[in-house]
Amino acid sequence: MYNRKMNKLMIGQAILFALIIIFFGFIVVREKVPRLKEKSVEEDINSYYEENYSDLEVSKDKLKYNEDDNSYSITYYDKEYKELNFTIESTNNKITDNYEDNFVKGKNVIKKKEKEVLNKYREVFNNTIYQDMKVEFKDLDEYSSLERKDILEDNIYNTGYYSISYYVKVDSLDEVYLNNLIDSFNSISLNNGLIANSYSVTFDYNGIIKLVEGGNDR
Repeated sequence: MYNRKMNKLMIGQAILFALIIIFFGFIVVREKVPRLKEKSVEEDINSYYEENYSDLEVSKDKLKYNEDDNSYSITYYDKEYKELNFTIESTNNKITDNYEDNFVKGKNVIKKKEKEVLNKYREVFNNTIYQDMKVEFKDLDEYSSLERKDILEDNIYNTGYYSISYYVKVDSLDEVYLNNLIDSFNSISLNNGLIANSYSVTFDYNGIIKLVEGGNDR
């Protein structure tokens, strides 16, 4: 009877020990497998780059692994402007990139510039009747090479490369009154080094909305 209990106890301990080994072995394998794949994945990404973008003058970052979606990526930076970049990513052996959006159209760059200009407008017009302002640049590839350089070098506030829109709650929709409000906004903007190429104003008179647009589109 005693031997049977001992045998059962030893078998139970052996099973528990085996489960512990399997558990920690799984963790180790889970950590090591991504690293074991790195070399082949990097070769695949490098081949993709050579096939599609080898003529670009860019600098290359290190291979990165994202455990959230089990993906690998390499980011390539414009040699003059690091904020202008694109990423080649490999997920489940499928390779994609955001070259068109990030490097050609400069979506991330434009988003950053829009935020910077908008923050300046909000600072200037804080606690005024001019509210809900929005700044919008075009895609980077729609500008000339000189304009593009200006944007990348932060010459963005007074060069008229963007449009501005805002909302004003008014006491009347009299045309002269509305034009004076627009002129006042433009004058304050200009005095603070802010020049948009066009504007769009939403006037609200007790729920009656009037949209006024103007300026010179580039």
